Amino acid sequence: MRKSEGFTLIEAMIVIFLIAFISAMLAPSMLQWRSAAKLKGAAENLKGALEMAKIRAIQENGTVSVEFDKNMYRIFVDNDRDWSPDPPKSRSSLKTTLLMDGVRIDTGATSFRGAPRTRFYGRGTAINGTAVLVNSSGKEKRIRVSTFAKISIITP
Repeated sequence: MRKSEGFTLIEAMIVIFLIAFISAMLAPSMLQWRSAAKLKGAAENLKGALEMAKIRAIQENGTVSVEFDKNMYRIFVDNDRDWSPDPPKSRSSLKTTLLMDGVRIDTGATSFRGAPRTRFYGRGTAINGTAVLVNSSGKEKRIRVSTFAKISIITP
């Protein structure tokens, strides 16, 4: 009898089948994990951007506004309080951020005194309310801004 090295065709097919089966079982949970990670990252980024807007308003003793749209938010200096960037444009528009695919802002649920926008003032106060981020799985995170400009992430 000869001793042979290697795998038979049947052994190789069993290994391939097991790898395919395990991959098929793990794929849905990996997709959910990725969707949740995108939502968490977007919420952390938005919280950081709102903190930056608050700090900028306090530093300049002025007004910084934040407007929300379904796939982006925009932060700008708004000392005349007309909800548009003050001139000069190059200095007044602080940040425009497009959200990642699979994450959106629920503009119907996002409300700061009835509108999807807020404002930070130089004295450390803000228009209070909540911005709502939703991922493709329907999970959401809420970013709450209090009257005294405390910003927190809430997971319902």
